[in-house]
Amino acid sequence: MDDKLRELAEESYSNYASVLNDIDRIKTDITHVRQGKVELSEIQTDTERLSNRISREGTAELQALERINGEANFQDIRIIQRIVELSRAVGRITTNSRLGNTGYGTGFLIAPNLILTNNHVLGTADTARNSTIQFNYELDQFGNPNKSESFNLLPDEFFMTSHYKKDAGDPYSGLDFTIVAVEKMSNEGTPISNFPVARLDKKLGKIIDGENCAIVQHPKGDYKKIVMKDIRMLVLKGDFLIYESDTLPGSSGSMVLGLGTGEVVALHHSAVPRKNRHGQWLRKDGSVVQPGDPDNMIDWMGNEGIRISSILNMIAKIPVSKTMEKYKSSLVGIVDANTNSTPVHTENRTAPSKPYVMNRSESTNNKTLFFEVQLSQVKNMRDDWKVNAENLVPGLVLNEPLYPMSTEKAHRDFYYIHIESDKNPWEIAAELEGLPQIETCTPDLEMLTDIKPGHYGRWSGNESLESLDDGTADWSKSESDFKIRWANASLVKEFIPKGQSGEYRKWNLNATNANNLKDVEEYDRLKANADKIRLVQLDTGYTDHSKVLGGYNLLQDEDFIDGEDARDEMSVGILKQPGHGTRTASIIMGNTPNGKIDNDGNQGVAVAEKESLLKVIPYRISKSVILIGRGRNLFNAVSQAINAEADVVFMCMGSYPRPMIYSIAKTAYERGIIWVCAAGNMVESVIAPAVYPGTIAVAASNPNNDPWKYTSYGAAVDISAPGEDVYVPFKNKKHEDIMVFGSGTSYATPHVASAAALWKAQNYEALKSIKEPWRIVELFRKHLKDSACIKHVPEQKIKWYKKRFGAGILNIKKLLNQKVTQSDIDSLVNAYAGKENIKEWDLGVRETVHFLWNTARRKLTPGFESTQVGEALTERARISVAAMTGRPVNKVFESYGQFDNDQTDKLLKVYFESFN
Repeated sequence: MDDKLRELAEESYSNYASVLNDIDRIKTDITHVRQGKVELSEIQTDTERLSNRISREGTAELQALERINGEANFQDIRIIQRIVELSRAVGRITTNSRLGNTGYGTGFLIAPNLILTNNHVLGTADTARNSTIQFNYELDQFGNPNKSESFNLLPDEFFMTSHYKKDAGDPYSGLDFTIVAVEKMSNEGTPISNFPVARLDKKLGKIIDGENCAIVQHPKGDYKKIVMKDIRMLVLKGDFLIYESDTLPGSSGSMVLGLGTGEVVALHHSAVPRKNRHGQWLRKDGSVVQPGDPDNMIDWMGNEGIRISSILNMIAKIPVSKTMEKYKSSLVGIVDANTNSTPVHTENRTAPSKPYVMNRSESTNNKTLFFEVQLSQVKNMRDDWKVNAENLVPGLVLNEPLYPMSTEKAHRDFYYIHIESDKNPWEIAAELEGLPQIETCTPDLEMLTDIKPGHYGRWSGNESLESLDDGTADWSKSESDFKIRWANASLVKEFIPKGQSGEYRKWNLNATNANNLKDVEEYDRLKANADKIRLVQLDTGYTDHSKVLGGYNLLQDEDFIDGEDARDEMSVGILKQPGHGTRTASIIMGNTPNGKIDNDGNQGVAVAEKESLLKVIPYRISKSVILIGRGRNLFNAVSQAINAEADVVFMCMGSYPRPMIYSIAKTAYERGIIWVCAAGNMVESVIAPAVYPGTIAVAASNPNNDPWKYTSYGAAVDISAPGEDVYVPFKNKKHEDIMVFGSGTSYATPHVASAAALWKAQNYEALKSIKEPWRIVELFRKHLKDSACIKHVPEQKIKWYKKRFGAGILNIKKLLNQKVTQSDIDSLVNAYAGKENIKEWDLGVRETVHFLWNTARRKLTPGFESTQVGEALTERARISVAAMTGRPVNKVFESYGQFDNDQTDKLLKVYFESFN
């Protein structure tokens, strides 16, 4: 959460705390209303507000009270219809600041060409000028995306704002709203008049204490949602309205409606965090919030919105320029007309004499579980799922296609569902696979990656530079260890004795023949085309480390964790190693920061003439390089890269294979995207997504041009590149920018990603003639392998194992000098030929693999013994293990603490290699 939102939340907490007694009283009264002990209208102690609310009904007082008090589980259909119509006025705002950081908010039309949102969403005219509002960004009744319409904002025509922070020197500040003009025609050619305007008026009585609210929003930039459950207005506090709700993160600028009247009552602007007696924010589990915690982990005890009546009163006071006066006059006129009109309702409704009670049996321990589903190949079964899924699956919250816009047959079977349940997710998956409509169902659970922290002695000593707790490093130790370890290595032995640090620190550039890109044939063509290449990084996001400043494209960055910009929050603690995305990206575009870093050395592969030819587009898919999270984040990121027509995607982490990632990797391949992936670390098999046929798998080599001892290996590896003791950016204990040596296939991968992007730039025109996009990937693979360098030392009888470590070590200059020929293009074979249907493993095997990867591997890692793991294998998984090994389960592993390492490695190897 950024500083601005935190500041708002603190101010909202102060407002909340100041009326806490009233809130507690109203919450108690709400409980009594639900129990039938009091009427809703009895909660409101302000008789004038109650009178205003009654007058809103436009009928006799007795009938109005009957309608207001109503029945807890009933709602007039006219109100629902009105809310649905009003929701069409709500759009998703996409903001681009002057720094290029993309963010999202919500806004809604309040006049034919004016929208209302928060000041903290659109704080300045400059921000608004580079922003858009998107209407119809929502799913239809079948779960398919509607056709959205994007409108540019026109702050030069009208812009009015009240700063979110109250300033004594600014009489118009403190209400956190912005009104800005909208283009009359969308980018798709649809007039703004096609969308309704939210009716606003200054008249009071739109809602009373304890009455239900509805909130229309685009949470974290997601599809439009309407929140109607368990949200009640609690109390008014000056210009603000406080309402209850568990959490509404990312809902800035949302429309808050009174459910009794269907009228807009507030502009949502902040949630209210729960605190302990020391003033620290709390998580839902009662522990203290830590830096980097997502919004949905925080215990939000309420929400705050700005009253519409207060906003309208302020609009009349704020001065505007003469050119904008007509808009202001028009808006004030519309508001006055709305205020003077009185809604009239003709129906004569009386409250039912007996309360209606829903028959519900819900566990208080329910949590949301996520599943990827492949539907039956039988069309009738697929069609039935689309219609009856809610009846078939208890607790189903969301059912949506993974490829909502795709017309490809292979994509239609993939769905993603959310289920509220307290059951074991693997047991639920087994029940779902028992349905005839479902072929396979796999829980989408958090995944550990192949990358482990370095506080143990199983890797070479320099892995210890990455602190288990805070990701800091010690430069002097790193430098000393490198010089001792590699004193006789072929690529650095000439430089270490002479103290030529500038040479031995960039050994990786010498190893890959990337020291001088200007020596490449047709360099001018390469340089001219390089800025046309979209190079996307899937990692932990970007930072402002001096080594990478200016190397990112921040106009197209994306965050698939919590929907904000892709900045690495630099969270610290167990299972968190901040800055991984920065270190890996630096190998592509790391600059020479002119003395800002002591002991600098090395530069990006794509740097020529002191400037990187390539910009990296950061997609943040994980908060930690050690723990990816749900696979859906990665799936969404690759989908976005495909939609954005990325040329090259690279990923320096991985985990075990899963069906939906296999599917999206194949889709990226068919679209001609070169996806470069790390082969893995300390694993006997190539990990996913590197193991998939269409990706480029990269193993790691060292300063002696030998394979790194701990690189993953296998037939799936295409190439090796420098990965052991590569000089990369870091922070020291004082959080100063430094450089140190680090190891892993994470560092090998960006070398090849750079090569892929430069290769596409070098052959930009020639590749346009290729009709089948997948041939671009295969042509790169061919050129990559044909140009690879193999270490050859006859007297030492050293042999390069191509079936383990790929064709050889990357040679960038030779690669870029390869020529595109039609005969080469015609000879290419699709990587998925003969592999159209991957092996369908039993659910018990899939559960076993998840257990072995996430649990058993953690037990093997010193430093994690204290981590409590509550997983237990289902009976189906235990039977699968016995069947695969021919041994009783307790001989393979009995529990988290006891298992046979050799057997587990064999099980993982068989499973992983079945996807290649």
